[in-house]
Amino acid sequence: MSDGSKHEKKDLKAPEISPSGKKKRYIILSVILAVVVLLVGLGVYFVKDYFSYNYNEITEEPEQLGFEEVKDERIINIALFGLDTRSPDSFDGRSDAIMILSINAGTSEIKLISVMRDSLVPIEKNGNTSYNKINSAYASGGPELAIKTLNTIFDLDISEYVSVNFFKLADIIDLVGGIEVNLTVSEVSHINTGVREVCGILGLDFEDYQVSASGTQHLNGIQATAYARIRYTANIEGTTNDYGRTDRQRYVMEQLLNKVMAMEKTQYIKLIKPILSSCETSLTYGEVFDVAVNVLASKPTFEDARVPQQDFLMPSPNAGV
Repeated sequence: MSDGSKHEKKDLKAPEISPSGKKKRYIILSVILAVVVLLVGLGVYFVKDYFSYNYNEITEEPEQLGFEEVKDERIINIALFGLDTRSPDSFDGRSDAIMILSINAGTSEIKLISVMRDSLVPIEKNGNTSYNKINSAYASGGPELAIKTLNTIFDLDISEYVSVNFFKLADIIDLVGGIEVNLTVSEVSHINTGVREVCGILGLDFEDYQVSASGTQHLNGIQATAYARIRYTANIEGTTNDYGRTDRQRYVMEQLLNKVMAMEKTQYIKLIKPILSSCETSLTYGEVFDVAVNVLASKPTFEDARVPQQDFLMPSPNAGV
């Protein structure tokens, strides 16, 4: 008598896939992987292309930059160089504008110090020291020697820099919409001399860029850069020669900072890329963005100065001769 409660055991096996089926599956997986790799590759290329700029990675060895150790981790010191070149894409030449941008991330303080370009200083290169104007250090050994010279003279710990030329500075000023400047009659004439030169190099119509009146004027990039280059006439406060020029340069920088600080944080991403494209710098995109969001957006205080200060100036031994 059979037991109806018992059932026969059956082996459960996965369905067999024919060789042609296996081949088809491998082909599908390969295609999927190829698409993923392609998308990743395109994404990396897009990111690198979008954020590409004139990045120059200088040495990270403090002793090669003229200091032993960072003095305060909260303070970022950046050397700013304005280069005297008539080539729109060149970052070579003498640094006729030299500034030190000091940012205190702990207190949200920004200090901007001009260094007179004709300062006679010791410049150490390849184990030899010679005395020359400080603006020659950049032309002789690039940003690294210029930074080393600043650190050695002023006992600083600068390890980053940003360089611009006449043309790139004009582009940056245009990115923020220009600046307001109170001009003397004589400054208008000197501005137009600089504007005419740049327009001639770039093939622009001078009449479209000339400044026509004194007083408070809205200057575009080419006009404001020409203003920052003026040396042979007094500014609105009566300061002339290279002292007046450094005053103008710091004023332009302060106006740029004010324009950026007035923007919403959401605008920084759109602004940083074109600004970086107009510079040569050792700063990474992330470092620039960090400063913009964590310092500039916090509405920091601003101070400016010049070295040497007026009290420490000495008359030329040949004065009156």
